[in-house]
Amino acid sequence: MKLDGRKKARLVAKGFSQVEGLDFDQVFSPVVRFETVRLMLALAALENWYITGLDVRSAYLYGKLNEEIYMEQPKGFAVPRQERKVLRLWRALYGLKQAGLAWWHTLDESLKELGFERLKSEAGIFFYKKKGTNIVIGIIYVDDALFCGPNKAVVDAIKAQFMRKWECRDLGEPNEFL
Repeated sequence: MKLDGRKKARLVAKGFSQVEGLDFDQVFSPVVRFETVRLMLALAALENWYITGLDVRSAYLYGKLNEEIYMEQPKGFAVPRQERKVLRLWRALYGLKQAGLAWWHTLDESLKELGFERLKSEAGIFFYKKKGTNIVIGIIYVDDALFCGPNKAVVDAIKAQFMRKWECRDLGEPNEFL
């Protein structure tokens, strides 16, 4: 049950049964530091930049897996007379140890395709810069994103491109973040 009364259900993997070195190698997923978020929001406020936000729906499901992972068919959804067969996962599921990292790599690739570069010192800050004042800063924390910049039209255009790539919930001008 969500805070606003909506109900949510997910198919999850039994990540607790995964074996390190066999089913996964790395699980650490980089995120933006809170101090950096505050700094970027202060910069945007000082420069009177436009800020808009979004939330990527079911983000972990977009993550591409590098390992061969199999799971049992979910109870109640098994194919009749094939109950003993397993499913191979091509994409991450919630519950997998490497799901967060798989999503982050997929997101990083996607933002590069849109023309963003990632800061080397801060994994969750991406910037898009073209001639003149066409700069857009992306602040990403797992599946929550803020886009800000001096030109509202450019920021909205970049956000629209991002939303065509991923199913997102448009949060508009943010009142809160994280």
